[in-house]
Amino acid sequence: MKKELFWTIVTLILSILTMYICFYKSSLSVQEFIEAIRHANLLWLVPAVVCMLLFIWFEGKSLTIISRSLGYPVKKRKGFLYASADIYFSSITPSATGGQPASAYFMYIDGIPAEVVTAALILNLTMYTLAIIALGLFSVIFFPGIFFEFTLSCKVMILFGIFSMVLLTLCFIVLLKKKIVLLKAGSVIFFILRKLHFKNLAAKLETRFNKGLEKYNLCVNELSGTKGLYSKVFFLNLLQRASQILVPVFVYFALHGDYSNGFMIFIIQCYVVVGSNFLPMPGAVGISEFIMVFGYSMLMSNDMAVGLAIASRGISFYTCSIVSLFTVILGYIFIKFIQHRGKSEV
Repeated sequence: MKKELFWTIVTLILSILTMYICFYKSSLSVQEFIEAIRHANLLWLVPAVVCMLLFIWFEGKSLTIISRSLGYPVKKRKGFLYASADIYFSSITPSATGGQPASAYFMYIDGIPAEVVTAALILNLTMYTLAIIALGLFSVIFFPGIFFEFTLSCKVMILFGIFSMVLLTLCFIVLLKKKIVLLKAGSVIFFILRKLHFKNLAAKLETRFNKGLEKYNLCVNELSGTKGLYSKVFFLNLLQRASQILVPVFVYFALHGDYSNGFMIFIIQCYVVVGSNFLPMPGAVGISEFIMVFGYSMLMSNDMAVGLAIASRGISFYTCSIVSLFTVILGYIFIKFIQHRGKSEV
């Protein structure tokens, strides 16, 4: 709990500093920004908010499908809770995978075995990463000119993002397909424990590890044998990323009423996602805004770019994090209520 509180405070401080720098480096004042939001077309802000909610829903749908394929009939609202836990804790930790333990906690509480949870989360995270790579490659292949318009620092972050995601995907595939790698990793850990004279602990852990690995391997084999599962999960993750990327497009429509640059903003945002998603900053705070402002400045004035970046992140990141946190709190309270009622009945 202390760790989560610490990173929440860090994220809040980084967010305030980012907003301050964005306004300080431009001639856009806070009052002018508020006025722009007040006069925005609400009809376009509605789909922006819907896309933010779909970003959570698509991940929940993906986890629901994976769990059901392994014999655990998860309800849709539970999938939304799992996704909210992942998204919120990922947003306050310096890792894109920081929310996985929180998501795993709720899945485990719902009676899904640890090995099933592990297989489900690794598969979903693999497809999540592949979806970002696919969008990044689409942008690089068909719109390379935009990439070369970015500053050198932005280009480095985008290339680093692509490299990190490819490496991470390979690691996930190994975890899904190569049992021998997990066995060797476990053997090293047990060897170290024995050298430290924790022989009994090493023996107990090794027995549990081997049993768990066998069950995990069965889950992976079952996932591989489910027809069309991988393509469904990939498609849902692709829709998840696309829904988040569409937020600044709709915000741009709402603020400026100009529809000619909508597709180019989508492509720029693809580069933003690739360049910011795997850098060690909580929620990529500061990094995302930095790349967004430079990217949007290709199409509009710096003040307009700053306003669009702040408004878009306000919906796609901050509002999304609040909705996710609220969902997690409600889910946790509901679980504790059910547990307390069960004890009372006994």
